[in-house]
Amino acid sequence: MPCMDDAIASPELAIAEPLTVIDALFQARSAAGGPPGAAWGEREHFLRALGLDDEQSYAKVPCLNDMASTDFAKRLSLVRYRGLVQDIFEPEIYVAMLEEQDASTTPAPGTSRIITTKYRESIEPAPGKVLKDVGRDGLSQRGACYLVPLPGETPWACEASARQAAQSAPTPTVQEPPTGPSKKRSQPEDDVDMAGNDTATAKDGSDSGLCAPAFRRGRTAANGNAAPTTLGGMQNSDEFGLNFPLPWEEKRGSGASTACIVKLYDQDVDALRVCDTVEILGILCMHAEMANLCPSSGEVLGEDARSPSHSLVPRLHAISIRKLPFFHPLLPFTPDWLSEARLAAAYQANLSAPGAHAAARSAAVAQLARGLGGDMLATEYVLMMLASRSFAKHGDKPLGAWSLNLARWPQGVDVSSFGQAVSELVPRAVLLPLNTQTLNTKKWRPVKDYQANRLVAGQLQLAHGTVLILDETGLVEGQVTAPGVKSLTAVGTLVTDHHLACDFAAYDVKIPVELSCILVSNGKSIVKLVDTVVPVQFEALPAQGESCPLDAARFLLGMITRSTKVLNIPEAVAAQISDDFAKIREMLQEVPPELCHTWMALARASCFSHGEDELTLERWNSVMQLEKQRLGRCKLQGVL
Repeated sequence: MPCMDDAIASPELAIAEPLTVIDALFQARSAAGGPPGAAWGEREHFLRALGLDDEQSYAKVPCLNDMASTDFAKRLSLVRYRGLVQDIFEPEIYVAMLEEQDASTTPAPGTSRIITTKYRESIEPAPGKVLKDVGRDGLSQRGACYLVPLPGETPWACEASARQAAQSAPTPTVQEPPTGPSKKRSQPEDDVDMAGNDTATAKDGSDSGLCAPAFRRGRTAANGNAAPTTLGGMQNSDEFGLNFPLPWEEKRGSGASTACIVKLYDQDVDALRVCDTVEILGILCMHAEMANLCPSSGEVLGEDARSPSHSLVPRLHAISIRKLPFFHPLLPFTPDWLSEARLAAAYQANLSAPGAHAAARSAAVAQLARGLGGDMLATEYVLMMLASRSFAKHGDKPLGAWSLNLARWPQGVDVSSFGQAVSELVPRAVLLPLNTQTLNTKKWRPVKDYQANRLVAGQLQLAHGTVLILDETGLVEGQVTAPGVKSLTAVGTLVTDHHLACDFAAYDVKIPVELSCILVSNGKSIVKLVDTVVPVQFEALPAQGESCPLDAARFLLGMITRSTKVLNIPEAVAAQISDDFAKIREMLQEVPPELCHTWMALARASCFSHGEDELTLERWNSVMQLEKQRLGRCKLQGVL
């Protein structure tokens, strides 16, 4: 790599004018030995210039999620964006290189050069220059996907992310509002890019407003004809909306409610999957005029729904992506970087003081008890749910993941108070009413709309690690329609099989997701095969007063759920578990054999919540006491 001067290598320039850096790197590589190819070390340069080998440095890059409005972000600057992959688009073929020549009729020899159009929606020639097409050699391919903010983010989690960014980031560069008409051309009618692509070149390749065009391969049915629509009715991008899984979170113009179309390059083209939680480091492109704002011609399926305005859905050209499963704002790092050693160091820095761990756990217990009427048995099970996650697989079954049914919920007690108590401890929590009306009318699972060529979001499309509370207390007798039956089946698939069922008309596509599912019901849940049923017994509520600080409890739960380590079980304890299970099966024949898997998940969560890496006989006996009390309640209440 040729040495760059200090100005090009500065982190300030990398953030404020990343395209200047990219163009300089491209020309340096070209001068060193011909065309640089698809990549020329630009990704490595940005990671090195910004010191991103230490992931704590990512907080120095402005984040769209933390801005009051995207209008405050400088166009074509380097930004971060954290979100859920809601849909994957077809790859684009785009013009990646053009030849720059003098605008004179007979340009002098040696005055032309190859320039790159990578990481941008459009490019304009410099004064006195024209841009020419270089044919097939200038074409390349990039991926594209649709990202939405993480659904169900709780207020404290949003504030924690913004606070961390404010403490680390330099003074942001604010975009000045436009003062006059733009000089860029509007998108032509024949641009059918579903992601709002670049304007097309003139036929001779010398237009003064030349933009890098992109084309997509259209979807067809198996018989070669256009695939039928599943929803019907052509929609423009405004009618289609931002396609959030939780529609009530859509607040247009707010930074926290910004959706983005992300363009992916090189090794990242096929790196993302639907429902991945990712953070994009990329170049922000927002050209409000680059969209098809006219009514749809109907000649191309879904042309407008696939091309929302840049002001509605900005484009982000990714230089780097980070996958963030079980994202937690107090530990916003990838699993590879957040090693067990770094987790241990974080624990030492936050919870190693005498009594700190126990105090954090007690704060979580007290918070949950407020929403559970002082029922300490139910409180312990909910806490174990919040401290659980899958750490391995046995066949297709994830080990460590389980579902919880809080049965016999008292009549007249609002479930939202419980949901509020949970949301104060976890970064993402969603409460959904589950009854006849909502099953029949709400969008529960994602549905492929072939006419718009978009995956229409459903409210079960949530990020890994989200706590999903399903409120069945409003369930009454009623007629469940055919769509309602499909919705209930999708709920059951999510709760018991840990898969999100996406409706592709002729078949379902099942996507693995790991949510903490809690079903609240007056009787036993209508969802079959829930792992653990706990009949709730409200007692006198604890004395009201100011709740204790929850930052330590939030950090503790974040620490536990970020780790996938296996619980160490000595042979003597394993033998005791086997004996206890045999005794329980003899006493209660209704107990399913799968209960043993659930016991392992409960033991792991209980140990980790107490700061223990090994299951002792004492800890196992405490878990068994909880189980005996729970099973006794179930038998008494008739919900085994």
